[in-house]
Amino acid sequence: MAVMRRYRYLALLVFLALLLVACDPPYEGPQPTLAPEKAGFYEIDPLFREFYDQLGGIDTLGPGISERFPYDGLECQFVAAALLVYDANAAEYSRHYLAPIGLRMDIAEPPVPQPERNDVRYVNGHIVHPIFLALYEQLGGVRYVGQPLTELHYNPNQRRYEQYFENVGFYILEDESPPVVRLLSYGAWLCAENCQPKLPSNAIPEIPYRAAPEFAEAVARLDPRFTGFAISEAYLTPDGYLEQVFESVVLLSDPNQPGRVFLRPITERLGLLPEPLVVPSNVPDMYFYPIRDDSQGYNISQGFMDYIASHGGQEVSGQPIGERRLLRDNVYRQCFQNLCLEEHLNPPDFMPAIRPSQLGFDYRNLSRQPVYPNPPGQPTQPQDSSAAAPGSSPEQSSAQAASQQAVDQNGPTPTVEIYTDPQSAGLISIQVWESFPMVASDQNQEIGVSVYTNNIPQSGVEPDIVVTLPDGTTRTYYMYPTGEDGQTRLVLEPITAQSGTLIPYEVCIFFPGGQKLCVKDSFLIW
Repeated sequence: MAVMRRYRYLALLVFLALLLVACDPPYEGPQPTLAPEKAGFYEIDPLFREFYDQLGGIDTLGPGISERFPYDGLECQFVAAALLVYDANAAEYSRHYLAPIGLRMDIAEPPVPQPERNDVRYVNGHIVHPIFLALYEQLGGVRYVGQPLTELHYNPNQRRYEQYFENVGFYILEDESPPVVRLLSYGAWLCAENCQPKLPSNAIPEIPYRAAPEFAEAVARLDPRFTGFAISEAYLTPDGYLEQVFESVVLLSDPNQPGRVFLRPITERLGLLPEPLVVPSNVPDMYFYPIRDDSQGYNISQGFMDYIASHGGQEVSGQPIGERRLLRDNVYRQCFQNLCLEEHLNPPDFMPAIRPSQLGFDYRNLSRQPVYPNPPGQPTQPQDSSAAAPGSSPEQSSAQAASQQAVDQNGPTPTVEIYTDPQSAGLISIQVWESFPMVASDQNQEIGVSVYTNNIPQSGVEPDIVVTLPDGTTRTYYMYPTGEDGQTRLVLEPITAQSGTLIPYEVCIFFPGGQKLCVKDSFLIW
């Protein structure tokens, strides 16, 4: 009997998958009969009525959104929050159950460490969040709710806190006081177009992406509550990394170093620029992080230091870029190269006082296409490529914007010069960028150049690079001609120098008659 029950359970999962795929066009199952007196909803079939009422009825599971229908010897009916199932061949006490729609969502997170507190419900590697515990037990715990699949998450799109389980999901709305625990509309999500009645949109599940295999171990090690859900697919970036955006951080993997995962420095890309350095505050429970010598840097609260230490240390957060500031009423924030941390002075009972800001959504929303700042540990100063330089003409602004768009696909922030062509009086845009604003003394640097004339990429241009070394001597390099996209690149050999040494360089292009146009830039040895 146990084997048969397991088979039917798996078969139902297959059916759920097929049903989801078959939403367009609708499945060719029994056509439901609407109950007009229920405003478009369906009566709960007598086969499920007692079970439905036992679990809280319409107040908990929501209304019926389909009629009863058969599948492979099972009887089923969709309600807003679940799929009711009846197995006549099972033991009497287990004939009714809820289908594991959550497994169909494929969102299971890695387990989190077991809490030291004995009063916390820890099931299957996850904490049943205390705010949901009463309803969890009212619904019969694991028997009907199923195993927890995730930790508690905040959904900024729906302004709700939510947790996913195998058979149902829980949520509360952010702005409700006191908070009311409700069930996510698992049934409506799966039945989709096959179930026409309208339901509150703030209860519909929004299924996150799965962490790519390259990042799964790192997410488990850092703690899913720290990274948050994945909110994008993993994708390759022009700077050679595999990247995936999570709610709070952006993870990178270097294909040349399998198993090594970094955090993308995203704060400056989001406009959170470094603040002026300060001196030690000498305030108790504040740690001073030196940036310049031992006398200038930023002060970090002990609470933030402890949180960073328990989630990968400074290698994960990056250096601080400012002081702890009041973000809004009773919420303080301090930003680092890779993330920002918030401290809530009066948090709800169900939320931790210290947690990362959900910067991943802002990073993802910078563009409809993935954005590619610089590689891990190499933050850059954002520039507004859409704003015209003071005194520039509209044509110059247009030329700069066009070539900026081309280089933006490569991620780095370029140095831009606009010239008038000495032969044709056309506008020439030269852009120069380095792949790494900071490199180690044993690391290669890559310089990129793009050339546009009147917004059109110029092929066949052969730039020269003159690099000034720490001892004052220069080294000249000759680049390959630009391609059809107007771009060319050159990898420099490592430059031995002390940390903090600035390496200036100049890129020049030549025109018939000896006219030379140049762009100056620099990078840092660190």
